[in-house]
Amino acid sequence: MFVAFSVGKWIQETCDELYGLIADRTQQPTYYNKINFCTDGNEQNENSLLKFFNKDCINYGQVIKDKEKQIVFGSHKRKVMGNLSFDKISIAHVDGLCKALRERGKCFVREASTFPKKRKTIWNLLATYQAYHNLIKTKQGETPCMKEGLTHFAWSWGKLLNTRISSRK
Repeated sequence: MFVAFSVGKWIQETCDELYGLIADRTQQPTYYNKINFCTDGNEQNENSLLKFFNKDCINYGQVIKDKEKQIVFGSHKRKVMGNLSFDKISIAHVDGLCKALRERGKCFVREASTFPKKRKTIWNLLATYQAYHNLIKTKQGETPCMKEGLTHFAWSWGKLLNTRISSRK
């Protein structure tokens, strides 16, 4: 499930925005039902996790890429909080999402003539992809929303674009 995203330079404010959205959109974890997080080695992630989640209710691991002059020559894993097994520490899903975004939206590749210069434009593109990923794109016959019991069928673009949604706050 593509739960949340944040757009901008990866600074503490951006991380806080992302983890705040995740905390708002997911069931709060408990000591017996922990939530798992895996990220790269940026310390902002750890600071934000501690701001929005109880330390005893999360498992957190990092995949740290070993680089020399921006060339990755390896990586290593690190348990930061909780007891996440090393075989579960992975950022492959995040790397896969980035790859999918680059393939589908050429503006996500590198700054070029198609590069959206406004944060709001990037946010809108990601929101559209998030809806596609969660409601339309099937994997083994199900969408992520179907797996979570939020819908019973895979949506189409027509259904998505023509559905009236009400706010339930």
